Amino acid sequence: MKSIQLDLFTRYRFLSDLTLSLDESRLAYVESRTDLENNDYQQRMHVMDTKSRQEVFAGEWMKRCVIYPLDDDSLLMVRNDEKNPLIHTRFVRISLSDGKECDSFSLPCIVNKIEVFNEDYYLVNAVIQRSLPHYHHLSEEEQKQALENKKKDDDYIILDEYPFFFNGEGIINGNRSTLLLVNRKTHEVKDLVKETIDVESYDICGDELVYCGVDYTSFKGKWSHVWKMNVVSGDTSVLFDDVMQISRVFFQDQKVIVLGTFAKEYGAMEAAKFYELRDKTMYLVADNEYSMYNSVGSDCRFGRVKNFLKKNDQAYFITTDGSRSIVVRLTDHGLEKVVDFEGSCDDFVVKDDEIYLIAMKDQKLQEVYVQKDDKLEQLTCLNEEVLKDVYVAHPEKVILDKETPIVGWVLKPKDYDPHQSYPAIMDIHGGPKTAYGEVYYHEMQAWANLGYFVFFCNPRGSDGRGNAFADLRRNFGKIDYEDLMDFCDLVLKLYPAIDKERLGVTGGSYGGYMTNWIVGHTDRFKAAASQRSISNWISEVCASDYGIDFPIEQEFDDLYDCQQELWDMSPLKYVNHVKTPTLFIHSIEDYRCPVWEALQMYTALKCRKVETKLVAFKGENHELSRSGKPLHRLRRLNEITQWMEKYLK
Repeated sequence: MKSIQLDLFTRYRFLSDLTLSLDESRLAYVESRTDLENNDYQQRMHVMDTKSRQEVFAGEWMKRCVIYPLDDDSLLMVRNDEKNPLIHTRFVRISLSDGKECDSFSLPCIVNKIEVFNEDYYLVNAVIQRSLPHYHHLSEEEQKQALENKKKDDDYIILDEYPFFFNGEGIINGNRSTLLLVNRKTHEVKDLVKETIDVESYDICGDELVYCGVDYTSFKGKWSHVWKMNVVSGDTSVLFDDVMQISRVFFQDQKVIVLGTFAKEYGAMEAAKFYELRDKTMYLVADNEYSMYNSVGSDCRFGRVKNFLKKNDQAYFITTDGSRSIVVRLTDHGLEKVVDFEGSCDDFVVKDDEIYLIAMKDQKLQEVYVQKDDKLEQLTCLNEEVLKDVYVAHPEKVILDKETPIVGWVLKPKDYDPHQSYPAIMDIHGGPKTAYGEVYYHEMQAWANLGYFVFFCNPRGSDGRGNAFADLRRNFGKIDYEDLMDFCDLVLKLYPAIDKERLGVTGGSYGGYMTNWIVGHTDRFKAAASQRSISNWISEVCASDYGIDFPIEQEFDDLYDCQQELWDMSPLKYVNHVKTPTLFIHSIEDYRCPVWEALQMYTALKCRKVETKLVAFKGENHELSRSGKPLHRLRRLNEITQWMEKYLK
């Protein structure tokens, strides 16, 4: 049996953007692959007949493929002209019968989403800039002049808002997510929303539009308001303007339903509940303790996916339940599970009594599946060949029996011999409110193929097991550290072939924070790789896109005088205790956990002559390990692997 090499992920296919035609006769999805020559990715669209389940056609490879359903026999695809200096989004109409382009048009804005409002109009979710709020109403000459004038400011940045940047997007100072009505024939644009409102969620029902967001000109808080508008008449009313953290707003049975939390029981990280909004009051319609999105981690995804859709006036969500992501439907009796299997549902669409999925299960990479009559059938085999005849370690579940049981898994090394001794790597997930599950994880499989045991778990603070389990308020580095160390002890007891003198630890984001914390509190690990980490909560709070959210979530007594609490939770406070050789992996444009978080730990270790190294990637952000440039992802994995090989073998 062949081994999984570190670069095998460059042959994987990543699936996304599952889309049904409006007559439901065609299913479209996007396939992505790495483009090593240009250190990038390529994408193409596939179209399948939903009756025969046979592929109709596959499109040409292109840099990016973004699609939206349009009519029964066509869809819209974004096809921007990169040489055009104007801010615009160009769409082409694609026939679903043969993939041919029919016609095209451009909108003078950055479009996040476009959908059919009625036979005369599109509803468009777009990004506008407060400094040029009416750019999309200017003539082409006026647009050119406006951008020419703006070039004078290109060599400096002015910040006058918070938040001012966001991971993966760069500087967002002045940006607003807005809603536009676009005439389908003339492409004339009509503004629907006040230019200072940042729209976070919206839905339509006939001529009615409901949306939530924050209206601000200086500081954007966590609490959203809800508005309702008749798009034809333009009449707008405020439905809710109290304090609430809102995740989504939508219509169901002509009622306005809000998914949100008042954050009274478990703070700002409390799972959102479902409320009916009427007369400016929230009436609970469905309790909930889970995230309404997929938080099961993997490094084998790329592209746009959805966590929510409406079908026949019913709302469907992806949620994380335990260690798997499933699909649920909101009913009069609460949330009903409609797709439930061990693995990860990454994207979905609903067609009558069928649900089409992009999923990962049985340690396979992504494929398209259909569920009918509670039976799941695999429809594609795009990733079958790449894992054929290679060793794929199947996770063995390990449960740490304590007052709050901790669930985790162990991957055995290739050609495992119980009479031999092996090094091991403990991998810690990000979040902390995410989860590991029984899905394919390339880096872990690569290490198992190199002769390592790999083990991982969901300590307290993780997602999928309710509010109380996920509650880490004022407990960062305490109960989670206890769970990780106890789980490590159990794994060493159950798998005596692991050499306890050759243990490594790694993790990213919150997992990087915990790696930094661990090396400051124990010497049991002989090597550590801290990725996109946090070392100092004071600098993290003051200068990241996460910012003030953290002390709000921790519910400190005084949000603006909590430096002692933040310092006590900072790994940097304990850096003088570190003896473990520690590698730092970071991205220069990571605004979630900025690069100076790694630099502070690295500098302190270097001054104390502890073995350390920092590898910082230019042009990358917090998503390096998941959607970074292919050659950068490979270099990152090589650096971590070489560090472990140096100290554990």
